[in-house]
Amino acid sequence: MNSPNMIKSPGTTFLPSPQYLPAFYYNIPSPFGDILLIWQDIDSPRVNRIYLPKEGVSQISQAKSDFYLLEQWRKKVPLPQHIELILQLILNMLSGCPVQPPTNIIKDSLSHLKIPEFRQKVLLMEATIPFGFISSYKELAKVCGRQLSFRAVAGSLSHNPLPLLIPCHRIVASNGNLAGYQGGIAMKRFLLENEGVPIRSNKVIIEKAKFWDFSINYQR
Repeated sequence: MNSPNMIKSPGTTFLPSPQYLPAFYYNIPSPFGDILLIWQDIDSPRVNRIYLPKEGVSQISQAKSDFYLLEQWRKKVPLPQHIELILQLILNMLSGCPVQPPTNIIKDSLSHLKIPEFRQKVLLMEATIPFGFISSYKELAKVCGRQLSFRAVAGSLSHNPLPLLIPCHRIVASNGNLAGYQGGIAMKRFLLENEGVPIRSNKVIIEKAKFWDFSINYQR
């Protein structure tokens, strides 16, 4: 009997399914603790997950429960070029540099993950919001074709597998409240203020913020 963790190739060989392939992780320092960058494959790596620091939660324990074979990338070994690019994007974002992750990198990273169609649409659309701009759950729901489903949008962003690469911190409540974030409200505020978004008492000053018009980048 074949093991449940095996899939059949076009020939007769059985190969391990993706979740059972070796995965590597790299720690990225931030003011809120280490960010965990995880990928599989060395020759053609794609980022599988980005874990933000969360108080009282062990990222490594969570990652080990999500990935069957997980090991830390050796410090003296150069990172794969694609992973190095993503690392630099994240470091620049944490430093407040005006960077925007390329859409092709985001699409490629999401392509191999089993994400429901609506959730993937939400993530890709959210990723078009430029550095320094914000939008709301309501507006994001509208552009994704479900005007009254802003809670579904919020749920999609809360399960964003690639925070920072897909900068879901740029979505706030319609009244400016920061709402939630995987890395916590303090980290969300830090990221937004780094981008010049005006905030007072954990609330974006809507009348002074740059609100993103999705119609600029959206084609049905």
